[in-house]
Amino acid sequence: MPANLSPEYKKAEERFRHAKSVGEKLVCLEEMLSTIPKHKGTEKMQADLKSRIAKLRKGSGDKKGAKRADWFHVEKQGAGQVAVFGAPNAGKSALVNALTGLPTTVAPYPFATAAPAAGMMPFEEIQIQLVDTPPLVPDSPAWVYHILRTADLAVWLVDLSDDALLDEVDETKNLLAGARITLAPSEELHFLKTMICGSKCDDPAAGDRLAILKEMLGDEEILPVSVVSGAGLEELKRRLFLALDKIRVYTKKPGKPADFSDPVIVKSGATVMDVAFHLHKDIAAGLSFARLWHKSEGQDVHQPAQASGLDGRRVERGHICQDQDILEFHT
Repeated sequence: MPANLSPEYKKAEERFRHAKSVGEKLVCLEEMLSTIPKHKGTEKMQADLKSRIAKLRKGSGDKKGAKRADWFHVEKQGAGQVAVFGAPNAGKSALVNALTGLPTTVAPYPFATAAPAAGMMPFEEIQIQLVDTPPLVPDSPAWVYHILRTADLAVWLVDLSDDALLDEVDETKNLLAGARITLAPSEELHFLKTMICGSKCDDPAAGDRLAILKEMLGDEEILPVSVVSGAGLEELKRRLFLALDKIRVYTKKPGKPADFSDPVIVKSGATVMDVAFHLHKDIAAGLSFARLWHKSEGQDVHQPAQASGLDGRRVERGHICQDQDILEFHT
């Protein structure tokens, strides 16, 4: 089976060839592993990448016993991984704490976060993983950029209470560029899909700073949020789910209500067959067709799926699913 390597994989592989430090090599290898197509034809390549990463993480093997630099990687969980980044004291830890309940170190001074911390943000009946990262500064370790590269989505938090906001934004953009990361689609750099949020929007002068920031960034949309007043937090949850480009598909057994407690999370554009394979390869192998309903707004988990407004019509294996579809598989 051909590997069909993605453009993102090939870019990371090219950067690896020119990498000099252990940290740079780890960043590239981790990105190669995260972007390589996952199928039987790449199993040996995946195993090789994991082996090379493990060897680098063990250090350089210095006979004098010098300690290797810390390296962090956050395993993905939930419906998607969102990395929160920004300048020092932008309010990243406070935001992650407010959205996930994660006991992060929240302090009114910079560099309170020295290592990544991950928490789960509830959105309706699913969970989205948020990763609190240390601030971006000129001497940020390579693993910070690795976390940004491998996340499904990022939130760039800018401080609307800071008079030096524009300078901080410029420096953050320059640091990203130095790590070969861009916020716009590019053939040469790593495209980081990003949502921009203005923190501390309850500050008396936040509105004026937001207007100046919008003028500076042009067409970029900026969502004002505040962990003090709660402004924008629910809207942020909704936008994060939409930006992840995922859909929820519920399943049911014949004659039984749909299970709304644990939906299958798949990429937009997924087919009935994709959902079946996600559940179990045996279901996919024996699948003949499915019956389709759609969850009604506010529908109770004990309410039969037939009450959702659709008639349980038959759909074939190649049918493209929509968010909150209900599927009943027939083999």
